[in-house]
Amino acid sequence: MAKSITNIEKRLPNQEEEDAKAVQQLLKAVGNQRQALLGLLDVVEELQKLGVIDMMRGMLKNSKDIGEIAIEQVNKPGAHRIIKNGMAAVQFVSQVDPSKLQTLLSGLTQGMDAAVEQEPGRKHGGFWGVIKTAREPAVMSSIAMMMRFLKGMGNGLKQPTR
Repeated sequence: MAKSITNIEKRLPNQEEEDAKAVQQLLKAVGNQRQALLGLLDVVEELQKLGVIDMMRGMLKNSKDIGEIAIEQVNKPGAHRIIKNGMAAVQFVSQVDPSKLQTLLSGLTQGMDAAVEQEPGRKHGGFWGVIKTAREPAVMSSIAMMMRFLKGMGNGLKQPTR
């Protein structure tokens, strides 16, 4: 009759075997993600050429000093208002329809160009010249738009702040 097994010894891999297995797993993963890793290396190379990596390394080494300077700047008088105003400006811009904003900015640009342009042979008109100019269709269109803007702004001012 055979002798019964009472002790089972589990073979544990030594450190060299574990390291070899880890290297094999890494090589397999690199092989599976070859294209992605090559693309990532291209990005890192470009960042190195631009000096971004050196800049990031310097920022990390001096992060404590940079943090202290940032906190010092934020605690200066007026900084809180600047931050709140910046956030309000971003919120305002996010509520504006881009096509309406583009139309308004285009008109503003043309108006600025016209304001600094000196028309040849045109003298500075007096009061009657201003009245005559105000009757031009382009000027009437601008005045009408400003009136609609002021009316809408007035209606907005009547509403309680959210």
